Amino acid sequence: MKKNSGIATLMCYTPKMSEDSKKMVKGFSTSAGGCTTTFVESTDTKLINETVCNNPDVKSHSIVETTKISDTEFAMTMKSDVDAGGNKTTSINKIKQTFVGKTCSEASKGVKQ
Repeated sequence: MKKNSGIATLMCYTPKMSEDSKKMVKGFSTSAGGCTTTFVESTDTKLINETVCNNPDVKSHSIVETTKISDTEFAMTMKSDVDAGGNKTTSINKIKQTFVGKTCSEASKGVKQ
């Protein structure tokens, strides 16, 4: 099992990303490329989505839980199980996202802190 923790990433959300986030309601599901993502919880303070991929060579299951810390910070926990031709891996990643403002600067485009 692989674990990562403590990486803070500054995120800059575009107007389209903000608009797309309004679709993230409990029960909303979308599929592409052999994968289906379903939002299993969506509240003002927590968003949980589950993605299942059933491709011939790779099968995976992941859960992403996003918890609101404040108006500008979110904590994310991502757990993923992958089976690639019998080689199974599990990873857990925890990150904190800080939203840097309504306009994007070069310093705010996914820079690790």
